[in-house]
Amino acid sequence: MALGATDASAEVAALAHHVGFDVVAIDYDPAYISEERFPNARRVLLVGGNFDGLAEIEPSPGDYACVLTRGHMFDPDACVWALKHNLHYIGMMGCKGKNDTVHDLVLSKGYTEEGWRRIKRPIGLKFGAKTPAELAIAIVAELVDERYKQNYSEAARAKHEASLGR
Repeated sequence: MALGATDASAEVAALAHHVGFDVVAIDYDPAYISEERFPNARRVLLVGGNFDGLAEIEPSPGDYACVLTRGHMFDPDACVWALKHNLHYIGMMGCKGKNDTVHDLVLSKGYTEEGWRRIKRPIGLKFGAKTPAELAIAIVAELVDERYKQNYSEAARAKHEASLGR
């Protein structure tokens, strides 16, 4: 799930769809969550100009959440929602200063440090990505890796890694 319809989120949705993820994009602004920007995603338009409508969405525990809200305004809401539903993977874009603020807001909603540590931040593999397309490559690469870990036993993963000489 792409929580927020940023430019990076649109790129993530396209690439994630291309590698076999069932993509759901969620935002409150119809101009951003348009079919033009998210042609291969199920789009969910939240009403009210905020992320309060997330409370009405029931995800599956196996879902992945990419928290990519515009201006990071609704990152705390999206993180709390993902933690509440114990999603398999939760990742959030952001710098240390913003993450500290989101941390405090998430904990003020009753979540623990253990819950906060479940949120991968910053989301994506680290290799110097800057543009929305580069960020999408970093994020989707991490999602593919997480899917691999979710679908194969530790023994199967070790055998695969050994066959690659790692």
